Order: sequence, then C-alpha cells, then structure tokens
Amino acid sequence: MEHQHQHNNGVKALLKRFLQGTATPEETEKIAYWYSTLQDPEQSVLSPEERTILKQSILHNIIRQTIPAKQGISRKWFRYAAAVLLVASLGGWLYSRYNSMAAPTVIYSGIGATRRIVLPDSSIVTMNAGSTLRIAASFGNRERNIELEGEAFFDIKPNPTCPFRVHHGQLTTTVLGTSFNIRAYPGEENAKVAVASGKVQVDIQGKEEQHFLLGSHETLQYSTLQGNARKGREDTGRIGQWQQKVLDFNGYTLTAMVADLQRQYPVGIQLHTTPADTAHYNISFQQENIQDILAVLSGLTGITYKNENGQIIIYSKTYAP
Repeated sequence: MEHQHQHNNGVKALLKRFLQGTATPEETEKIAYWYSTLQDPEQSVLSPEERTILKQSILHNIIRQTIPAKQGISRKWFRYAAAVLLVASLGGWLYSRYNSMAAPTVIYSGIGATRRIVLPDSSIVTMNAGSTLRIAASFGNRERNIELEGEAFFDIKPNPTCPFRVHHGQLTTTVLGTSFNIRAYPGEENAKVAVASGKVQVDIQGKEEQHFLLGSHETLQYSTLQGNARKGREDTGRIGQWQQKVLDFNGYTLTAMVADLQRQYPVGIQLHTTPADTAHYNISFQQENIQDILAVLSGLTGITYKNENGQIIIYSKTYAP
C-alpha cells in the first residue's frame, strides 16, 4: 500500500513537471505513451487510480498551459502536446461536474511579452503585451466563451455545434472557425475586430443592439466614446502583424501611441498632454529601439522628451512644462 502511494506521488510529480514545461524529453515520451494506453487499460502500465490522476490533472490544468510566443517549439514536442490535449475529451462528465463551480482561468501577458495559449479544443490564441484573457470554466460545454482585455490573434478550430465567443467590452465576437484579431484595451477610444480568414459575427450591446457580419479582409472599428461602429477593409498581411514585432500606429492619437509603447517596452513612460491633442497619425515601426521611436515621433508630432531617474517623460507640443 505504501509503495502504491509513493508511485502515485511519482505520477503526480511527473505530470506537474510536464505541465510546467520542465519535464525532460524522456519524461515527455513516457507521458505520451501513457496517453496512448489510456483507452486500453490492459496495455496500460498505470493502475486505475494513476490513470484517473493522469486524466484529471490534464483536464484541470490544460487551459493554463502557455507557450511563450518568443520561443520556438519543436514539431516532436508539439505532437506530444497535441496528444495530451486530446485527453480532455475522455473525461467529459468529470469536466462538466468540475466547471459548474470553478472560477474562470485568468492568463496575463506581461509588459513587452507575448504569449501563445493552446486551448482545450486545440484553438490557438496569441496575446499581445499587457493583455488579459479569462477562459470560462464551462469552456467546451456547448459553448466556448472567453473574455479579452487587450489584444489577441485567434486561430479557432471549427466546431459548428460549439460556437466560440470572445467578449470584449460592449462587443461580443462569435465564430465557428476562423482566424481574426481583436484589439480592446481598457481606456482606448476604439475597439477593433479584423478578420484574416473565415467569417465572424460581432454583436454590440447598447441602447440599440447592433449586429455585423465580417468576412475575410474586413474590419469593424467601434468608438467607445461615441458608441458607433464603422466597417472597413484591411490587407491580410497587416492583420495581427504585431506578432512579427511590428508597431502599426494606424489612425492613433499621441495618447494611444504612448500607451502602446508603455505595454511594449519595460521602461517607465509618462505623457503630458492637453485636450487640444486630438490629432491622429499613421506610422509603423519594427523592432526599433525606444529612443529611435521617440526621435521619429518627435519629428512627426512635435513632442519633446527627456530621460529622468530611469523614466522617459514626454511632453506634447501643446503642453508647456
């Protein structure tokens, strides 16, 4: 009995290392083999209790598994990860019982960092810096609901019987299978949905509900200040190009540009403006040094700036320090 208890603890410890990304290649291969025998107990080297531990551990934690978007990943490892993701389908009854009481899973991306999330349905979400993703505990049970604050690119696995919904502010974007980008940072004057492939429906809550159907290359920009929406078109190459380290300030105010810089660069930035600073600008940068960007913005917008006590202080041209 004591030996079995120690063995169970060993299974738990190995799974914990795998889910944290610290398992060795040999341990990863062992887990992949365990997965391959889950549906055939006669071939499994695990006891019934250990098989339950394997299912529940992955079932309860797989949403939390994130892959830093800045790091590469081997095809071999990804095959193992995909195999493990499939385990979630083996315990549907347990998942329904568990998620009825569980709180949403909350995932953050830090300043200057992007994160790639593999969801239980194998959909992939890439989060831009300074973003928050809340994944409903009931995800996959008739619906796939998540909430976004910030910006993310979605590559969604098709499932006509289980709609995928992203709630962002007053907007809800519903898809069955497509790739698209959503930008909805708190405090920004505009929220934007851009479709790279497929179709999405965007529903806007308000005094009068609005509904929009977007196809490939189409965008929807919603003014959080005025409450109106405007459809447009955009080249696919520009949709989600922040994933290639591109800062695309397309129609941005000075305040919006600086807010993006604050999320992308791990340095304190203060901005001093006046109500007169309402101009919108169009410019893009790729993997630039923050000082080089500020020099260009100085010529474009008339800002002045200084470095003081490890912080960058920016003054708009209408602000008198």
